[in-house]
Amino acid sequence: MKILDRYILKSYLLTFLTVFVIFMFIFILQTVWLFIGELAGKGLDVGIILKFLLYTAPKLIPLVLPLSILVSSIMTFGRFAESYEFAAMKSTGISLQRAMRSLVVFIVLLGIGTFFFNNHVIPWSEFNQFNLRKNLAKKKPALAIGEGVFNDIANINIKVDRKYGDNDQLLDKVIIHEKSNDKQNRVVLKSKTGELKSSPDSDILQMVLFEANRYEDVKSSDPKDALNMQHAKVYFEKYIMNVDLREINKVDLNATDHNTYKMLSVRQLMDSITTDQHKYNQEKIGVGNNMYKRTGIVIIEKDSTNRVPLDSINTTENILDVLSLKNKKRALDISITNIKGRRTTLENTENRFKRMEKKINHHKIFMHDKFAVAIACIILFFVGAPLGAIIRKGGIGLPMVIAICLFLAYHFIGIFGKNSAEDGSIPPWLGTWLSTLIMFPLSIYFTRRATSDQGLFSFSFKELFVRLTDDESENGPKELALITEMDRQSTDKLTALSDTQLMDVVQNYRKYNYSDGERTLAITILGDRGITQNRLKVLGVFENDSNENVEKTYTSFLKASKLSFFFYVPFIVSALSLPILNNNMELEGWMFYSLLASAIIFGVLFIYRFGRSNIFLRNIMDSIAVKPKKKASIQTISILGFVFYFITFFIVRKRIKKEIKNKL
Repeated sequence: MKILDRYILKSYLLTFLTVFVIFMFIFILQTVWLFIGELAGKGLDVGIILKFLLYTAPKLIPLVLPLSILVSSIMTFGRFAESYEFAAMKSTGISLQRAMRSLVVFIVLLGIGTFFFNNHVIPWSEFNQFNLRKNLAKKKPALAIGEGVFNDIANINIKVDRKYGDNDQLLDKVIIHEKSNDKQNRVVLKSKTGELKSSPDSDILQMVLFEANRYEDVKSSDPKDALNMQHAKVYFEKYIMNVDLREINKVDLNATDHNTYKMLSVRQLMDSITTDQHKYNQEKIGVGNNMYKRTGIVIIEKDSTNRVPLDSINTTENILDVLSLKNKKRALDISITNIKGRRTTLENTENRFKRMEKKINHHKIFMHDKFAVAIACIILFFVGAPLGAIIRKGGIGLPMVIAICLFLAYHFIGIFGKNSAEDGSIPPWLGTWLSTLIMFPLSIYFTRRATSDQGLFSFSFKELFVRLTDDESENGPKELALITEMDRQSTDKLTALSDTQLMDVVQNYRKYNYSDGERTLAITILGDRGITQNRLKVLGVFENDSNENVEKTYTSFLKASKLSFFFYVPFIVSALSLPILNNNMELEGWMFYSLLASAIIFGVLFIYRFGRSNIFLRNIMDSIAVKPKKKASIQTISILGFVFYFITFFIVRKRIKKEIKNKL
């Protein structure tokens, strides 16, 4: 490894580790804050609490790692650009891609390691932490009586409005539901005040209730008496209640009796998905067959000898006309009852199928998420590194703000996508990969702009208005654009050429790898030397009309494709946001119709510009006689661009530019 690679890698690793540790500490504190109610007041030793945090930490990695990569990338490369280290690298011929080489290798290896971490370590931690939480919930419930809520303790549910006293032993307004063997709350105790008499470490929870009323439903074997809702009521000035906690306090904190889909690896998830999907399909077929059989419709084979002759059936407009009034009423009552029963059955079946489908979608989402997080680490690096080089600012100020804003957008899009995928509004793979797919074109855009030393945005409303109103017509030559600024090196190079060489540059500038601006500069220099454009036309310098037409068509194609991409982004965002937001929240009418209108407007504009760009593309390929195989390949990629335009946009432009360069 060269010295430069070691320096860049060392600088990045120091920043990455620092940011990672800080974010992990913040998120662990947040976890402690969320679960403080489960940890406090249980008589737990430090080892159990540390074990709980140990099991929680791996689950935070998929959230902390992408954020750390994004923040450290922007900070590191922003510091390089701010201190002119990138300028020094470029002056020696080292490009941005070359400077990122060692980090790309590190990030790819980190992404691979992240996948294996998600596939093996996180299921293990989820398994142990889930079971530990289940067991902690049973640990010393006598100290876990909360105010204002029902607390499940042994065979009672207890609620107190207020706890007070030196050790919170005095209770105000106590309500107790005693559990029975048939899981019915038949006994209810209500008292104005109460007091806890037992020791906090005792296995017996003793409560003294004052001014208590005991209500008990009397269960009768006679159905007639059951309709009377018999009950017994007893009033006590003082009522002592003992709850045995010996069995409850015998909790094994290392017990592992529970299992969920978050505790499975990719292979186990795939097996579970296959099994559940097969069961789901069989259930649907079974329900369909059952509903068909319950209709009473019987298909009679053609060869059946038990068929009823058609002549014996009296045709009538209403089948009820053949029945008497009494039988009509009976038939209608039976039909209404059957329809109500079928409707209830279908509603229950629909809810059961929704639960099954949601379970399958959860498995699919969690399986795709293991891959998506690993790929997101790589993509967010290519978002952060070029962005840092563009903004040219290091430290924890502006880079931190930009990184957090980008990550919040990435994170919330992922949450909305997964929530929509749970009930099948969008496919599970799309819900999981949605945020990563949106960040992918951003990574390409920032990398291209950082490589060409451009700013973050080169947007002008005046330029946009000109482009929107400009017709990319092929008819009529346009005037040569005047160059207001030109690189001094190119000017000196062209000025040193003779008139014959300059005319050769004007006629075959692509052959010598000159740009359009340099060709225009050559024409300007010839004009200063007394050789006008009319003179150049007479000399045959502008006789290559086919090349000129290709150039104009290519320029029109570039404009149309850029505008297509400009309209494609808001079209996709609004089209995807509409079902996702509508599924996760109740949209107001104006919000719904605004998103719908924006999707339609930008969709129409995108389709129009997309069609024009494809027309120009076909004309270019016909003009330069592209081979049929290559032509078919480019057209196929261009057609796919209607859906995946954020990818095909760059591929088609690169390939057609290469073809033009080879032909001209």
